[in-house]
Amino acid sequence: MLMGHCRIWDMSESLRYRPGSIAVVGASPSRFIGRVVFDNCRRLGYQGGLVAVTPRYTEVADVPAVPRLTDLDEPVDVAVVQVRTERVLEVVEDGITAGVKTFVIPGAGTTDSGSQAAALAQELQRLQQDKQVAVIGPNCMGVLDLVSGAAPYIGTVGAHLRRGSVGLVAHSGAIVEAFVNAGPRVPLSTAISSGSEAVLTFADHLRFFAADPETTAVLAFVEAIEDGPETLAACRQLAEAGKALGVCLVGYSEIAQKGVQAHSGRLAGSVRTAAAAFVQSGAVLAADLDELLNLGQIFGTRRRVAGRRMHLITNSGGEANMLADAACDAGLELPPLSAVAAEVLTARWPLFTPRNPIDPWGADDHEVIYPEVLRVMAQEPTDLLVVGIDQQRTAGEYEKDLGLFLARALSHASNDATAVPVMLSPASQDPPGRLVEFCARADIPLLRGARPGLAVLAALGRRAECESHHDVPTSLRAENLSVESTASSSTGEAAVDLPSTEDELLAALGSLGLTVPQSIRVTSSDAAVQAFATIGAPVVVKGVAEGLLHKTEAGLVAVGLTTAEHVHREAERMLDFALRHDLDLDLLVAEMVRGELEVLVGYHRDPTFGATCLVGLGGVWAEYLDAVDIHVGELDESGARRFLDNSRVGKMMANARGGALDRGGVLSALCAVSKLGVSSPQINAIDVNPIIVGRTRAVAVDAAMIVSA
Repeated sequence: MLMGHCRIWDMSESLRYRPGSIAVVGASPSRFIGRVVFDNCRRLGYQGGLVAVTPRYTEVADVPAVPRLTDLDEPVDVAVVQVRTERVLEVVEDGITAGVKTFVIPGAGTTDSGSQAAALAQELQRLQQDKQVAVIGPNCMGVLDLVSGAAPYIGTVGAHLRRGSVGLVAHSGAIVEAFVNAGPRVPLSTAISSGSEAVLTFADHLRFFAADPETTAVLAFVEAIEDGPETLAACRQLAEAGKALGVCLVGYSEIAQKGVQAHSGRLAGSVRTAAAAFVQSGAVLAADLDELLNLGQIFGTRRRVAGRRMHLITNSGGEANMLADAACDAGLELPPLSAVAAEVLTARWPLFTPRNPIDPWGADDHEVIYPEVLRVMAQEPTDLLVVGIDQQRTAGEYEKDLGLFLARALSHASNDATAVPVMLSPASQDPPGRLVEFCARADIPLLRGARPGLAVLAALGRRAECESHHDVPTSLRAENLSVESTASSSTGEAAVDLPSTEDELLAALGSLGLTVPQSIRVTSSDAAVQAFATIGAPVVVKGVAEGLLHKTEAGLVAVGLTTAEHVHREAERMLDFALRHDLDLDLLVAEMVRGELEVLVGYHRDPTFGATCLVGLGGVWAEYLDAVDIHVGELDESGARRFLDNSRVGKMMANARGGALDRGGVLSALCAVSKLGVSSPQINAIDVNPIIVGRTRAVAVDAAMIVSA
């Protein structure tokens, strides 16, 4: 009837994002939100069919209208449902009757949080199961596709957007708007505001990009992951398709897991676990929006950063030193110039001292010296050739011309080089338009901000180095990512009896390979003295009771005891404490272990990602220092070795002053906590802290466990 060009729905998932026809329910000429989809589609040159759905008008913004979706002659590919929450289901059911398969349900203040929104989500999920409909949202901005020009998107699409091959998916509509408002900065293929994800999930959107021939890399802004295994399976599909993934996660301040008391639970919050899982899947993490935008610019050039070696050229000695500091903080390397390069440059400019970073300003006319310096540095063994120069739209014409000249010289110098050329403006303001246009044509990333720019270069370099050394797997094994343990789900057997005290837990872990100190459990001060005589000085005396954590805070740990009198006195003190507090307490007398470093090893059953392990600095300062690394999935010996070697504490152990510390005991501990944790779905967390690590052995001297009720 009304749509000119309309396409019957086919089951290709791409039509969710690149529809051949779009209907806007709730269209209105008097409201921005009622006509913006039509304006966006026209601005992007969309050639598909458009129809307004409203009983009040016969046309909206020159688009013909019908009263209801059921009045359409043919089903549309996508219906945008811009009505209040209480009317959404009625409209969706009309659409199903009319043959519509995909619905975009924006927010616009009408489908936000609360009981009504939750009930709507449940009903949409029911319709998805019964009728196989797809829903983007609710509470989203919609989809913006620069490939086809389709824009079922409720924000303004500016005239300066650049079409390219970078996909974007964000839980937050404001983040999508930030990329749209950035104009030509990141060349986008398709941008998806996923909203509340009642039906289509983050994983669904990633799968679309993995299969999309128009997309070569993806950026993601993540607030929460509901299904860890599904999400990581989609990440694997992206990696297998050779497509880079950059992820910005929010929520790091929510570290604690409610009800979990062991260090492992507190130090492995779900956001941290998600970050570790994404990195294991091959993603690069961005700390904030500035980094994500810079990452998108690099992805948009389709250039691949191969490592962290950087050669830097500036027009200021002070700025060069500032950038060098920021580069070192980020983890980039600034190798010195080779003798050959230095000789070539000093032969022509004897008073010039070549170094990296290099500031040739003033040694000769910039038209003469910069092209030659760039040519020489491009031949050095390096991964990144960076020109750092302040470039702002408000700068003078001479300064703008200088920036453009250096960009052209950089492009020419890097034509035959393997290093990735980068223009870096240390300030975060927008650079001049001519420079932006040239860098886009030359596929040179033009990064804003010293630290955001250098941070993403370092992250990409680390990712490439790990891949080249096979230190980090490009995917996670699906069988290791189920939230329920394989033991409980596959056998259906009842949970086994679990250790309930520290010494029982250490013994259980010891049977799995963990090294533990010699110890004797006693019930009286006289027996403690006898145990001391058996073990030999010095010893540790601890209180032991079921469910007892944080013994140090309760005064139930005494270390370095060297005489029978001292052991007797401390044992009496602890037993008296137990009597006064009605505590069923035994005593553990154990050998005193000394070493060079205290290490924490833990296991945590994450509600989203399942089994996780962690390793970090231990002792009473574990939570304050907060220096832990996380591995998602079960650990075998080879996986534990790879994890430890790449962790911060593993590098500390390998590079300890006076010689490397023993890693075998820590590896055994990682394997032991993983095996015990996975063996029982009752175990929420295991905390082995500390492991006393010395030159020749590593001994676990304390352990705690949290089990579900």
